[in-house]
Amino acid sequence: MKQRTLKMLLFLFGIILASLVPMIGGGLQAAQPNKSDDYVVIGWNDLGMHCISPSYKEVAILPPFNNLWVQVIQRGNPPKVVTSGITLEYSIANNTKTAGKTDFWQYVQQLFGVSLPEGTGLTGNGLSGTMKLAGDHFEATGIPALPYDDNMNWNPYQTAIVKLKTASGGSPRKTEVVLPVSDEINCGQCHAQGMDGTVNLPVDPANGATGTTDVDLNILMVHDYYNGLNGVSSTGQNLVTMRPVLCASCHSSNALGAPGKPGVKSLSLAMHGWHNGVDRAMDATCYSCHPGQLTQCLRTGIGGMGYLGDVPSCQTGACHGGIAGVADPGRNPWLSEPTCEQCHGINYTTGADLYRHAKGHGGLYCSACHNSPHAWWPSKQWADNVQPAKLQHNAMPIGDCSVCHTNKLTGNNPHTTIYPAVK
Repeated sequence: MKQRTLKMLLFLFGIILASLVPMIGGGLQAAQPNKSDDYVVIGWNDLGMHCISPSYKEVAILPPFNNLWVQVIQRGNPPKVVTSGITLEYSIANNTKTAGKTDFWQYVQQLFGVSLPEGTGLTGNGLSGTMKLAGDHFEATGIPALPYDDNMNWNPYQTAIVKLKTASGGSPRKTEVVLPVSDEINCGQCHAQGMDGTVNLPVDPANGATGTTDVDLNILMVHDYYNGLNGVSSTGQNLVTMRPVLCASCHSSNALGAPGKPGVKSLSLAMHGWHNGVDRAMDATCYSCHPGQLTQCLRTGIGGMGYLGDVPSCQTGACHGGIAGVADPGRNPWLSEPTCEQCHGINYTTGADLYRHAKGHGGLYCSACHNSPHAWWPSKQWADNVQPAKLQHNAMPIGDCSVCHTNKLTGNNPHTTIYPAVK
C-alpha cells in the first residue's frame, strides 16, 4: 500500500510539473491564437516501445528500428491538416552517434543480408534527417535509435526534436516526441547458466555446451536440444553453428515483414506458446522478459491500465490476454491487438483499424490526441507529457479546442459527437 501511495504521489507530481512547463521555459512554442499562419506540430511513435537485442553476436529478435509519425495542423476556422509547403526535420537530443553503443552493424550483413554504414538504419535513415510525406502525415521509419545518449547514459525514452519549416520562412515550429527503445530484454531468469532453461543441455564442449555464461548462447543450445540435428524433434540444423541467428529467418514475424518457413510457427506463437507451458515461466510477469523492471514500457497513467494500478493490465490479461492470450494460435501477432472499445465503449471505437492506424476528429490520428500506444496521456514519463503541456498547459489528452480552432466552440467532445445517443 505504501508503494502504491508513493507511485500515486510521484505521478501527480509529474502532472503538476507538466502543467508548469509553459511557465518555466524549455524552448518549445505553445499554440499562438489568432494567427492564420500558426501551425501545430504533433508527433508520436507508432508502437510505444521498441525492443532491441542487447547484443547481436549470437541471436537477433529485432533490429534498432523506431518509427516517428507527425501531423501538422494549420490553426483556423476551421483548422486543416497540412501536407504541402512545409518541411519537417528530426534529430535526437544528445544522441548523434551509434559507435560504441551496440554491435548491430558488426553483424547486420549476416543477419539481414545488407551492408550498412555505421549509424544508418535498415530503411536508410539515421539519427537525424528529413521526414517524408506519407499521405496525410509525415514519417521517418527505421530510425536506429538506441537507449544510450552520447554520454552513454541509459534511457529507454529518448527524445526526438522535430522542427517544422514553412515556405514563408520565419522561426521554425518545434515539438518533442519520445522515441522509446529498450535493450532490457531479459531471458536470464531461466536461461542464465545453472537455471532451469539450461539443465537439459547435452555435454558437448566443442560447441561450448558446458560452462557458458552467455544467455543467448544458452538459448540457442536449448533450441538445438529440442530441434537440432540430433534433437528431440530433429527438425533442422544446429543453430550454434549458424551464429548469429535471426529468429525471423525461420519463424515469421509481422514486425519485420518476414514470412518465415512453411510449417514453422510464427516467432510470437513459438515463443509465447512454448513458455506458456513451462512451469517456471508461469511465475514470471510480462516485465520478466519484456522491457522491463526499469523500463516499465506500459507507462500510461490511465486508471486501471498501468502505472497507477498494483499490477499492469498487460499482466492481468485485461489487454493482451496474458501469456495464454498471446499464445493463442488464432492470434495474428502485431495485428490482433486490444481495442479502445473493449474498455471504453463504442464512443471510442476505431472500427476495423488498429489504434495506431486509426483516425478520427478532423482527420487526425487517434495517437495525435491520445499519444503513442502504451503511453496514452497522461504518462508517468515526464518526456511523454511535454507535447500536451506545451499545447494546452496540462498533460491530459489533447482536448482544448483552442489548440487548433481559432473560434470558440461549445458542445460535445468528438467522441460523443460520433455516437450522440451513447452517453
